[in-house]
Amino acid sequence: MGDFQQFVADVTSRLTAMSKGELYVVGDRLDRDSLWLTFLESFPAGTNLRFRERSEYDCSTCRVFVKNFGTVVEIRDGRVRTVWSGVSASDPVFSVVAAALDEFVGSLPLSGIFRSSETQYGTKTTRSLRDGQVEVWHHLHGQVAKQHRTTDVGPARGAFDTTVQVFQRGLDELTGQALDTVVDLIDDNALYRGAEHRRAVTEFRSLRNRWTQATDARAFVFANAMNPAARFRNTVIGTLVQDLSEGVDLEHAVRSFETKVAPQNYQRPTALITPAMVKAAMKTIDELGIEESLQRRFARLSDVSVNNVLWVDNDTQSRMKDGIEGLLMQAATTGASAARLRDAKPEEVPVLTFMKDILPGAASIDLWVANSHEPHFVSLTTGRHPDAPRLFSWDNDFGWSYGGNVTDSIKEKVKRAGGNVTGKLRVSLSWFNHDDLDLHVYEPDGTHIWYQDKRHKLDVDMNASSPLSNEPVENVTWAGRIADGEYRIEVNQFRKRDSSRGGFVIETESDGKIEHYSYERAVGQKETVEVGRMTVVGEVITAFRPGAGLQSGSAGKDLWGITTEQFVPVSTVMYSPNYFDDNEVGNRHYFFMLKGCVNDQPTRGIYNEFLRGDLHQHRKVFEVLGDRTKCEPSTDQLSGLGFSSTVRNAVVAKVTMTGGRRRLISIQF
Repeated sequence: MGDFQQFVADVTSRLTAMSKGELYVVGDRLDRDSLWLTFLESFPAGTNLRFRERSEYDCSTCRVFVKNFGTVVEIRDGRVRTVWSGVSASDPVFSVVAAALDEFVGSLPLSGIFRSSETQYGTKTTRSLRDGQVEVWHHLHGQVAKQHRTTDVGPARGAFDTTVQVFQRGLDELTGQALDTVVDLIDDNALYRGAEHRRAVTEFRSLRNRWTQATDARAFVFANAMNPAARFRNTVIGTLVQDLSEGVDLEHAVRSFETKVAPQNYQRPTALITPAMVKAAMKTIDELGIEESLQRRFARLSDVSVNNVLWVDNDTQSRMKDGIEGLLMQAATTGASAARLRDAKPEEVPVLTFMKDILPGAASIDLWVANSHEPHFVSLTTGRHPDAPRLFSWDNDFGWSYGGNVTDSIKEKVKRAGGNVTGKLRVSLSWFNHDDLDLHVYEPDGTHIWYQDKRHKLDVDMNASSPLSNEPVENVTWAGRIADGEYRIEVNQFRKRDSSRGGFVIETESDGKIEHYSYERAVGQKETVEVGRMTVVGEVITAFRPGAGLQSGSAGKDLWGITTEQFVPVSTVMYSPNYFDDNEVGNRHYFFMLKGCVNDQPTRGIYNEFLRGDLHQHRKVFEVLGDRTKCEPSTDQLSGLGFSSTVRNAVVAKVTMTGGRRRLISIQF
């Protein structure tokens, strides 16, 4: 029989050493019962000298110790070590017992933290009287260290279990890329009070990196669950990382974070494009071999083939690519009168008729550029390297960008947002940041149309909550009977989030006629702006009286180097590039390039709507690149007015024919 007293001393010493650190338990209640049986059955044959009445190591005292301390473990150097590890290595009997217990406990999963309301388990010695002699019995025993004792065992273990679950979910769900992105945003000063959160993000990132390299990942989670960063996933900065990890758009994710922590008038100082994002984008570009294709610029007339120009002004011909051969037009008559046409009612001509029957014989064209045409200002763009692989779904490298770096009109944005644009009468609101503007319309009988009553006419209400858009719209459409009378239109700032790109544009449509009214001043928190009063007779807008600060088509203003509310000479007429040559992809646009029209702002040359099919999987990368690779302004660019074939609109043109005849034409789109 081995030396049981030495075995007890070894176990006690081992437990005391372990108790200096944190203790954990493995398995469950049934495993504790099995451990006791393992203890009794692990003695080598012939060494278990059990007494029928009592013994030292198979008594109730030792059983209490084994069941309560036997499944206790420590985590050292990333490994789980039991209370039986290395015990009685020199004793041939109890070293076998300790090894069996160590193996059994080591096979059980970690289940929680060790906490107890008891002071000790087991008793060092007991005494009994036998045949008139006092016998001393030695037993397994151990003290519960002060840091492991508590009167509320259940809540203490429950709190630890909850932390482990939060920590594990954070490690599983929060990606390294998302953590890197948030650190970059903080370092770039692109997050509200981001520096306060940097330590939490970097600490969790460090833990996650170590977890991915850990030999025993579960042990790592338990060993580090007391770290404050273990609950990172449930913090406000953790929700930002969670959103990014789930694929939420960066802009929307950050806006959601800012609504929780930033004041309503907070304006982010820098753009949400980080060095890490650019690096990741460049990796994709290298893999696709399209680096040169991303270098964009404003297109010049000399870039455009003669085959893709529908009409060109005589003074512009010499600058065209391929010269003037092949143009289906006659030389302009010299000495044509430049006198202004008298006011007259223009003749309405469908655009296809204008292109077929009038344009080929035109010597000069002047377009009436109204303030309402501001959303129609457009620029043609192209690649810097003509031989680079094509990015777009049509067979050329040209693209286009409307004013405000969008690809289509307010009406098209309303359509994309699910709004109705086919009714008899429409009032739409468009703005250019993440504010929550609300459109209010009061009908002649006092009926109030607004976001709290969207059952009938208001069908789009954007930026009330996430996801937020920087191209939001709201829309009111009348599809049924429209009452005659005066309609009052207002815009209210329900929640101000941005200080940049303030103001808004109201678009009205009635009987196929679209008008715009712009408000260029930022709308303050809870401020209400009276847009104007609209008179409707016979279901048609007959008059519109703009409110204070609203600009309509009456007062000219300088836009892109030209003055509105007057005739401006046209240099070139062409289709949009998706209809160049034999292409017929998507909606066709009609471009009237204007003399002296120069977009002086960096302009996007890449839009996700343009991308060819095999690049759609990289849309997020291209969204970043499109904003990062804008075309720099140039003086010889092709810019002017553009009109979509899918949107009813009109523009007045003063046309001088080659024979000297002058015509005032309202081109109907």
